[in-house]
Amino acid sequence: MEDKYIISVVGTQLVDDEQDVLTMTTTASYSERNGKKLIKYKEYPDEDSEIPVTTLLKLEENKLTISKKMGVTSQLILECGKRHQCAYSTPIGVMTIGVYTESMEYEIDAQGGFIEVSYTLDFNADLESKNTINIKLTKKGDGINV
Repeated sequence: MEDKYIISVVGTQLVDDEQDVLTMTTTASYSERNGKKLIKYKEYPDEDSEIPVTTLLKLEENKLTISKKMGVTSQLILECGKRHQCAYSTPIGVMTIGVYTESMEYEIDAQGGFIEVSYTLDFNADLESKNTINIKLTKKGDGINV
C-alpha cells in the first residue's frame, strides 16, 4: 500500500467542562479487503519522537476499529449504539476502558471521504470523557500534497 492520500484527524475530548483538541495531518494509504475499508498511516506522538506510531483504521458497517502499534497494540472499537471493553496503552501500562459509541457517520472510498464519530470513555463504569473524531481522507493530486 502506497501513501497516495492525505489524512486529517481532529479529535476532541471533553473532561469536566474542559475541552482538549488534537489535530494531525499526514500521508496515508487506503485499501479495501473482504468488505472492509482500511486506512493506514504513521504519526509521531511528539516533536522529539523519532519512532512513529503506526495506526490502522478498519471500517466496516457501522464499526470503526482503531489500532495503534507502538511496542504494544492499543485498540478502540467504535460500534454505533454499543459499548466495548478495549485495551489502551499508556506510558504507565495497559488499561481497560469502556467505549460507548453514540453516533457514527461516514462516506469513504478510493476517492476519499470522511468519518465522524462521537463516543464516551469510562473507567469502572464511571464516565471519564466525551469524545469526537473527525477524519478527512483526500486523494493526493486533488490540490493537496504534503
